[in-house]
Amino acid sequence: IQWPAPLRSTLEKRYLDKYCRYHRDYGHDTDECRHLKNQIEELIRKVHLRKYVDRNAPQERRERREEAPEQTEEQQPRGVIHTISGGVASDDEVISFSEADYEGVRLPLNDPVVVTLLVELFTMKRILIDSESSADILYKHAFDQLIPTDQLKPVKTPLVGFAGEMVHPLGSKDLSLVAGTTLRQTVQMTFLVVDTPSPYNAIFG
Repeated sequence: IQWPAPLRSTLEKRYLDKYCRYHRDYGHDTDECRHLKNQIEELIRKVHLRKYVDRNAPQERRERREEAPEQTEEQQPRGVIHTISGGVASDDEVISFSEADYEGVRLPLNDPVVVTLLVELFTMKRILIDSESSADILYKHAFDQLIPTDQLKPVKTPLVGFAGEMVHPLGSKDLSLVAGTTLRQTVQMTFLVVDTPSPYNAIFG
């Protein structure tokens, strides 16, 4: 068994009358622990617990991430990709994840978070969530499909962090954004539009 990483939520937000023997912490009961259930299912797939499985019971299927191959030798980094700083930060909206969002996710986790959201009523894919960026960035190739470039407000503040060099935004624009599926929330965000190559359409700081 691989022991899990510590629970991320603070004690004030947990049920202190519930104890999980797998996490060795308070917050939920052992028989409710999604991480433990995932670990048991993994062991069953690897034939370690097959004798305890009821073959007549319906099996719950879940999508899982493929395990990354183990690195056999220590690799040195080839360079540094800097985060983005400067610009207009939106500090009034919070994007957060609960313990339920970690179901089926192997920890520790360092994968990038890439989401799809509704921007100006366009479904925009490949949006990178970068918690270390102090600006919300929209790349020109995506912006051109939303609104004409002449509607941008001038911006004098440069951005630092695109491969280490300074980038001057083409301008800024307030855009409406819809997040969520069941509980939808609409917010207005100020984006800085930049004309540089990127595999993403936008970056949310």
